[in-house]
Amino acid sequence: MGNQVDKIRVSAGEDLLAFIPHMVGYWPKHSIVCIGMSGKRLRATMRLDLPPDDSSDAQQFADIAASQLSSDSEADGCLIAIFGREDWVDPADFPQAGSYLALRVAFAEAGMPVQDAWYVGTEHWRSLECTDAACCPWPGKDNVSIKESFVNTEFIYRGSMVGESPKEQIRELIAVKDEAFATSVAAAGNDLREPLADSGRGSAQIAVTLGAWEYSLSRWPKTPDASMTAFLLASLADTTVRDTVIVALATTANHALTGASGMGLLEGDMTSVVAPRNWHGGNQSAPSIVEIESYSDTAYLLACRDFGNILVGEVGDHDGGARGPNWDRLDRAEPLLAFLASATNAADKAPVLCLLGWIQWCKGRGTWAGNYFQLCQGFQPRYRLASMLDQLLAVGYIAACAKDQRTAWHGRKDESIGDQAA
Repeated sequence: MGNQVDKIRVSAGEDLLAFIPHMVGYWPKHSIVCIGMSGKRLRATMRLDLPPDDSSDAQQFADIAASQLSSDSEADGCLIAIFGREDWVDPADFPQAGSYLALRVAFAEAGMPVQDAWYVGTEHWRSLECTDAACCPWPGKDNVSIKESFVNTEFIYRGSMVGESPKEQIRELIAVKDEAFATSVAAAGNDLREPLADSGRGSAQIAVTLGAWEYSLSRWPKTPDASMTAFLLASLADTTVRDTVIVALATTANHALTGASGMGLLEGDMTSVVAPRNWHGGNQSAPSIVEIESYSDTAYLLACRDFGNILVGEVGDHDGGARGPNWDRLDRAEPLLAFLASATNAADKAPVLCLLGWIQWCKGRGTWAGNYFQLCQGFQPRYRLASMLDQLLAVGYIAACAKDQRTAWHGRKDESIGDQAA
């Protein structure tokens, strides 16, 4: 929810419903969207998969929703929009009656009573607070009124567009678009994959690898050449290197290397160091030299703690302040990773998709993260990190850094929870 939202007046039901697709980035289907409120101000937006109409776990579903949204300490109420599988045509047969009642109870107990709610069917929408046919005729207002609302028009005017479903958007983003380049990348990787998979965690090798990532990140949006692209892809085959790269993208390369060293994750170099061709003759350039920050116990302790926290989306406290991902770096890293994913259709696509999913998970965008994790496992079945994080999503677990206003992603202000598939 960006600053622009604060300047858009949301009054009628169709205005609020028009606001939702712009917040989650697509028109929700078979979803329940909950929006926190602080007084009359809209706060975090959370999307959940719609439970089955006959679900026997309505209370568990509602408890998960309330516990996640109530992590925003400033929220004192909420709004609910149910995007159903069909229109609600029979006043006596509300398709999601059990879930809605459970949500009202759970949010009230969490100190966030439901202020208003709507049901959006395939063709019509209506208020859940008004069942008077004289005031709100059945089956409700046409969904066209949402698209024609003032809020939707204002968002479009400001450049916000509602896209396809996350799965379709992701598939388009990561699809190989230049077959010739992908062929060059595959060929360039022939001499890189085996040594980086076998000896990638050597202390000198991982420093060079992190330097290559830092070099590529600093030059973005200039795209890496085929050799560098192949190197970056191949480097993620080793899980220790992958984890260190994640921490480097979220903090700094030096901090990540210090943490990996302090945790005893590095090994001696068994072979000569491998580097991308044409990268300053295979040597690190001055801005990309990666080295241990300090060999002091304090530096190691701090870096080790950050290393562990960052990987699992937790928040660390440093001198009274919160430490989470560096979102400026991750916002630059995300399109670089998408470029790498679009440069291959082989198994080396999987770690990149996992990293992209991890970023979305840290943002609190569970639906997007889940799609990345599932696509990742399509390229490498049972890819462990993706599988583990996907299981956390399935039980409604959101990264702690996404729930803390001090460390949450603020690409859109207050979008600290985003859309969560449960």
